[in-house]
Amino acid sequence: MRVSFVETMRGTLEDERGASTPVEFTLHVEAPSTRAFLLDGRCAAKGVLKAPGFAPEAPCDGEVHITRVPPSIGYRLHARGADGAMLTLAGTKQVALTRVLGTMTTLPVTLTDEHGALRARGVLRFDLKDLAPFLATFSPLATRPKALVDAARAAARRRALMEGGA
Repeated sequence: MRVSFVETMRGTLEDERGASTPVEFTLHVEAPSTRAFLLDGRCAAKGVLKAPGFAPEAPCDGEVHITRVPPSIGYRLHARGADGAMLTLAGTKQVALTRVLGTMTTLPVTLTDEHGALRARGVLRFDLKDLAPFLATFSPLATRPKALVDAARAAARRRALMEGGA
C-alpha cells in the first residue's frame, strides 16, 4: 500500500527589495510504499508552483521529507522560473508538540536560483478550511486528487510552451 496525499499551501514571498508577492503550491506527495515511508519518510512531490514575478505558474518536482525525531516536514521543490532559471523553494516545518496546530500549518521558505543566490524569503500556511479535502486524499484508493494535480501540471506546461518558456 502506498502513502499518498495532496496538499496546498499559500503565503507570500518577499524579495531583496522588500517587494511582496503571493505564492502557492499544490503538490501530490507519494512514497513508494508504506514500508519505505516508515523507514525513511521520503516522498516524491509533483505539482504546480505559482509565484508571480518568479514562476507565474510552473510545474514543480521535488521531495517532502517527514521525520519523527525531531518531528519535522521538509520541502524541496524545483521549478523553472519566468526568466528561465531553475528555482528551488525550500523550507521545513519544525513541529513542536506543544504547538502542533501552528507548527504543522506554517512553512518558512526560501526561494533560490540554480547558483544558490537568494531570490526571496517567505512564509506559507496550510488553511484549515482545506483540512477535510486534504484528509480525503490520504486514501490509497484516492486517484482523483492526483489526477487533478497531474492535469494542472500539464496545463502549466502547455502555457509555458505557448509563451515561449521552458
